[in-house]
Amino acid sequence: MKCAALITEYNPFHNGHAYHVEQARQIANADVTVAIMSGQFVMRGQPAIYNKFLRTQMALSSCDLVVELPAFAALSAGEYFAEMGVKVADYLNCDALVFGSESGSIKDFEHIALQLNHIEEHPEFQTKQREGKSYPRIINELLGEPHLLQTPNNILSLSYVQAINNFAPNMTPYTIKRHQSQHHHPTISHRQFASGTAIRKSLENEDRLFESVVPAAVKQLYNKPHLTVEDCFPYLKYAILRASPEELQHIHTVSEGFEHRLKAQILHSQSFDQLMSQLKTKRYTYTRIQRMLMNILLNFKQAEKQDKVSAVRILGMNEKGQAYLKSLKQQFPDRHYITNVNQSTAPYFKHEIQATTIYNWMSGETQDDFNTPVIRVQSE
Repeated sequence: MKCAALITEYNPFHNGHAYHVEQARQIANADVTVAIMSGQFVMRGQPAIYNKFLRTQMALSSCDLVVELPAFAALSAGEYFAEMGVKVADYLNCDALVFGSESGSIKDFEHIALQLNHIEEHPEFQTKQREGKSYPRIINELLGEPHLLQTPNNILSLSYVQAINNFAPNMTPYTIKRHQSQHHHPTISHRQFASGTAIRKSLENEDRLFESVVPAAVKQLYNKPHLTVEDCFPYLKYAILRASPEELQHIHTVSEGFEHRLKAQILHSQSFDQLMSQLKTKRYTYTRIQRMLMNILLNFKQAEKQDKVSAVRILGMNEKGQAYLKSLKQQFPDRHYITNVNQSTAPYFKHEIQATTIYNWMSGETQDDFNTPVIRVQSE
């Protein structure tokens, strides 16, 4: 069976995602589609609006198999996010990785990826890094490509191509041009497609505008949002106040003495928004700071970061996905494809379990990695 992977967040699942899955199936000529999905926390440095189990149900309206992206990767910048996503896809023996981009041209990214090693050795590269410029901006300036790496999905697309070149050279990358709505567009203005940002805002406002841009098959799953980033603040404030600067220094993504700024500003902050406004600098984007804060909340230590995939957590599947999983187990008997977490398999997923526990503390939900079996649905 030919398999196409999609590295996703589905926060929440909408028509644009369904379009992506269908296009991926066609462009890669795939028999089965696998969503490698962020769990309880997402790359923008926030808790997912719905828990991973509900989002798995949503995803199975289009995908055949849903697995969890390691939690460390889900709360990391593009390079490590892409690297671990590609390694999970390779562990699942996927033939192709299909991702959305503003460019829509895989040749653009392959061309830049071939030049990157040379660019990183350029004498101006480290100079620009010391100036506090972002990696994409430096690449843009040194390449003379002023537009390609100024949009979020193009930046991530380049990371995917790099990761495939480095870790899964037999995998074929494909990209699909983003359809209609921009990545962070804040309003629903198109009758069929909208950004995740706009849909979350509609859900939080309870205005029902989201109904036109989500698949009819899963519309009933869209209920009141369980968790927002502001809900994290009391727990986060306690975590920062309790920790010493030395402890904060060892948290994943905390760097360059930022722990001292955190300790100084948390005392004067009464909300997440207020804290963010006090922490923001030219050197640090909002997203980078938010990821840092979520890693502190979850107590994800840099020393625990893994570069190898030792097991994959299967969240859900339809009959086609189940058949593919069965073939994987036959083909790779030494690999660990875990459908149910128990005492013996839990050590593989320490950080994912921890993320679910803290997510549930804040949301009041009770579904966790031990009491929620793999989700199964009938194939269409």
